[in-house]
Amino acid sequence: MDDQIANDLRLIEAGFPCHQVGAETQRERDTGKAPPTHRLHVWWARRPLTPSRAAILASLLPADTDPDWFLRQLGIEKRVVEINGRQWTLTGKILDKIEIDENGGEVLLVDEKVLHEIENENKIRSEVLNFLTECERNEELFTFKDIIDRWSKEVHPLKVTPHMDILPVRSVASDPAWAKAKMALGKKTGFRFPGDAYGYKRAFVIAKFIQPTSEKFIVLDPTAGGGSIPFEALRLGHEVIANELNPVAAVILHATLDYPAKWGVELKGDINNWGGKLINRMDNNISTFFPDHQSLPNDEREKLMAHLKSCREYLSEFDYEEIVDYLYCRQVTCPDCGGQAPLLNTCWLSKEAGKQWGVKIVIDGKKKNGKAWFETYRVSGGKGPRGEDPDLATVNRGVGQCIHCKQAIDADEIKAQARGESSVGIWKDRLYCVVAVRFRPKLDKNGKPLRYKSGEKAGQIKTEKVRFFRLPNKQDLLALE
Repeated sequence: MDDQIANDLRLIEAGFPCHQVGAETQRERDTGKAPPTHRLHVWWARRPLTPSRAAILASLLPADTDPDWFLRQLGIEKRVVEINGRQWTLTGKILDKIEIDENGGEVLLVDEKVLHEIENENKIRSEVLNFLTECERNEELFTFKDIIDRWSKEVHPLKVTPHMDILPVRSVASDPAWAKAKMALGKKTGFRFPGDAYGYKRAFVIAKFIQPTSEKFIVLDPTAGGGSIPFEALRLGHEVIANELNPVAAVILHATLDYPAKWGVELKGDINNWGGKLINRMDNNISTFFPDHQSLPNDEREKLMAHLKSCREYLSEFDYEEIVDYLYCRQVTCPDCGGQAPLLNTCWLSKEAGKQWGVKIVIDGKKKNGKAWFETYRVSGGKGPRGEDPDLATVNRGVGQCIHCKQAIDADEIKAQARGESSVGIWKDRLYCVVAVRFRPKLDKNGKPLRYKSGEKAGQIKTEKVRFFRLPNKQDLLALE
């Protein structure tokens, strides 16, 4: 019996595809793309879902499990067709055109729409191939040679032949590690290549129910924390017993696992009802300290007016903001010049493509006891409108730099000010930026607001959010005080 157990290796012990699972885990943890379960409550030891699912499956499956099949069960799979020996990964709206044939297989019927998509794909491939040709000539990119060679073979054009009516569609394991390698080359060269590097949605959105063996399993997790492992075990179709001593985590487990399993979508009405009451009560109690729904700052109002040039009568309806966040920094007193020294490890506020923002530290120019304040700005081409550098930092590895005299402020001095033991001063938390959103109507071709035609919102104006960053105003500072 002991020999039988010793020889019964699981996939997690041998042949586990760490490289691919690790790359998908990094992708899952990208800012702003966390799974919905992770937004229920901020939890400091939140486990990503993809490796949680992988750990469960790999502990149940034998070591000789096909690794490609395993990756596909994690959701790391893409849909492809072959056109004259060249593989084409299907993404976006083209996936909606996949049909089921009489044998139950997936096929893509070649019509004008599909031919148009192939033409667009060839344009993307041509652009990437030109980029890779330039990379081959760049001696500084020698370390990327293998990536350039492999990628160049992938982007040869698709050749459509006459009478090509039906293309069989296959689901195959994808390779997120390879996608990251391509993106690393793009980042190194500043090339933002078109198309989808991965070729599939984030794996955590896929829920596949798999029966690894004929046995019925109960998954035990006595220290379940935020619940990622028991959540994935439930999605795989197993029974789960999970617990946590921390009362907050225990509530999270009930809300994530127990209640949805018991009541399903019937729970939605109660959540909306009691959640609405909680939010209204909270808003009434804290509105003094968080002055929301203020009028828009002048520059944001001007942008709204430009958007509403054909329907200015709606300006007053949208002339308000909703505060999303408050950004603070630590500020110390410079021991050399006595000036205010804000400590920022970056002046970036947002790096989102097309919506980049930075903050500038402004000084009064005094040699002694100088004051500092802030200005926010939109970033274009990596710089602000007056050449501001969002990569500027005034603290690095615990050592600060005075924005006035440029002298270093060592870590011991910063710690002394934090403890109130410095003769120079005491550090303070300084509110330097308010993150807010405004709403604007979606417009038709005549510049008039679009409205919902049916459903609960019938007749209401369709809107979209615009995020912006502004300085704290008098109301914000008074509320803070």
